[in-house]
Amino acid sequence: MPDRQAELLRFFREFIKAAEEGAPIPAVDEHDLKALHELCVERAKRYCGKDGVISIEMTARACSRTANLPAVWLRHTQLRSLYRQGLLAEWQHGTVLDDAVFRLASAIPMNGTHLDSHVFLERLRALAAV
Repeated sequence: MPDRQAELLRFFREFIKAAEEGAPIPAVDEHDLKALHELCVERAKRYCGKDGVISIEMTARACSRTANLPAVWLRHTQLRSLYRQGLLAEWQHGTVLDDAVFRLASAIPMNGTHLDSHVFLERLRALAAV
């Protein structure tokens, strides 16, 4: 494994371990979240409705060069969970989500590995009301 990949994997593991212990998850670029969502949607189309495993390398290719990949990935897994549960239907058009979803998901305060879905949905509704 090239040094860059090994370093990325080490960083990813350390980040996730800290998140599992409740560390704050930094905000990320909303465009990186959107690109990762689009990659998952495309893979689901290509592989009969299954997202499959998105490798670190695929995540890196989908995101900007300066992206904090573990933070993007972790925020995306939470967003993807809401999407799969149908909780984002108000902001969904086919497989496309409104930009407000990515904007909020990229910046909403998160500590640890879980996003409070009730708070997230309340804030989305409040943004829509403005």
